[in-house]
Amino acid sequence: MKEGQTILLVDYNESVIDTVHKLANQSGLKLLLAEDGQEGLDLAKAELPDLIIIRKDVPILDALSMSVLLKQSSETDDIPVVLICTVASSSERERLHDAGCSGFIEEPFTTNDLLQRLEDWLP
Repeated sequence: MKEGQTILLVDYNESVIDTVHKLANQSGLKLLLAEDGQEGLDLAKAELPDLIIIRKDVPILDALSMSVLLKQSSETDDIPVVLICTVASSSERERLHDAGCSGFIEEPFTTNDLLQRLEDWLP
């Protein structure tokens, strides 16, 4: 994880937004925010972040659809997409992985949990 890298967070949960915002400030990361999948997709295409974190059930365009659309574009297909969700079944994890998701963050999580996971996803 390098200072100055950009994370796009697509979420509507205030506590998650606060947690990621604190982590970004502590780590010198740039944070972009979107409240729904369409806004997230538009921001991802415009800004080309280093990592996208998206809540599974965001409105307008859900995480699965957003991930598939990102993976279909040569500009965004190599951006890791990580899902925020409650416990996911193995079949659901497989389906989301097939849609291009790089990993999962299960709720509830702490800033330290997220920091450890970000080190895996951000080179």
